[in-house]
Amino acid sequence: MVDATRELRWYSGLALILFGLGPAFGLWLVAADGEKAIEWLPVLLAAPINLASSVFVVLSMRTKAPSKSSRRLALAAGLVLLGDTLLFGLRALVT
Repeated sequence: MVDATRELRWYSGLALILFGLGPAFGLWLVAADGEKAIEWLPVLLAAPINLASSVFVVLSMRTKAPSKSSRRLALAAGLVLLGDTLLFGLRALVT
């Protein structure tokens, strides 16, 4: 039996990886250029959350069961939202 949502889960998973790791990498580059040590705070707090979301995305993309995959993908989306909000919110407070 063919799973109709498989491709959707793959593409949404790739988008979540991009939305999770892209801003973290960008602010890592900004913090590396900064002069104060406090500029690393958003990266050090939010990057592990975004990395954990990427792990859940990969697990959801490799799972065969659609229900497990959708739960992991929803958890990963929540973690990306939390990580990016924390990343940009702390960056706004620091600067």
